[in-house]
Formats: sequence, C-alpha cells, structure tokens
Amino acid sequence: MPDTKLTDSELLFLRALCRFEHGHVSQDTLRARLEEQGFEGDEFKKVKKKLLYAGMIGIVYGNITFEDKSILELIEKHV
Repeated sequence: MPDTKLTDSELLFLRALCRFEHGHVSQDTLRARLEEQGFEGDEFKKVKKKLLYAGMIGIVYGNITFEDKSILELIEKHV
C-alpha cells in the first residue's frame, strides 16, 4: 500500500476498528464507539465512505472489516 496521508478522523476510525478482536464490527457498534469519542453522524458517514472507496475497509452484511492488513502498519506509522 502506498504511503497514504490520513486525517485525524480517519486514524480514529481505523484505530477504533482495530480494537475489535474479530477483525470486523457492525456499523452501528463502531458508530456508537466513535460518537463517544466526539464523532458526529455525518462525519462517520464521510470517513467510512472515503476509507471504503480507498480500499482500506470493506462492508459485508453490515459489518465493517479491513480489506488489507497492511493498513495496520500504516496506522502504526501515525502513532
């Protein structure tokens, strides 16, 4: 994966997704977790859409997953 610049919101989204051991989480659960950290509804949709179209995440049966595990390395670079 090319070195990608991530916004603070995108990093927060991806880090929150990392915290789920199964590698996937329902959109509602992730949205609730991010709202607790200051995300607003429109911000969740905007970030989710950007990461989805960038191929970083996928959505299967309402669950958000990582499309490419190399994203974890990218997140670590931004710590």
